Amino acid sequence: MYARKLEEAERLFGDLREMSDKGIPIIVEGREDEKALRSLNVNGTIHCLKARGETRFSFVDKLTGTEDVILLTDFDREGKELRLWLYDELTRRRIRTDDKLWRRIRALAKAEVHAVEELPSFLRTIKTRALAFG
Repeated sequence: MYARKLEEAERLFGDLREMSDKGIPIIVEGREDEKALRSLNVNGTIHCLKARGETRFSFVDKLTGTEDVILLTDFDREGKELRLWLYDELTRRRIRTDDKLWRRIRALAKAEVHAVEELPSFLRTIKTRALAFG
């Protein structure tokens, strides 16, 4: 079970790195989320929505000219609401908005992960369990 979960997690994070390397920016909530993605070797552009204390609309205005984005907000109630708002607002502005990875990670991590910043420890935990339990 853990081996399959690890395989899927590695595939998900590989897909995220690949999309990021192709130049698709990722939107997260805060700096700790960005640090977590960097520790997972995501090297592309990451925009932190809450890092500067600006309004949501000001943040989205700065994305004008962007063609695609990946939404990776937290998995708690606030993060879900924020993801839906961003998806609607960015789509309205004709920015292709991908939240498939968010949904895939949420499905994989279920109740184990509530925030993006928890993803590295989640990955370490399932690696440990996969080795211990096969």
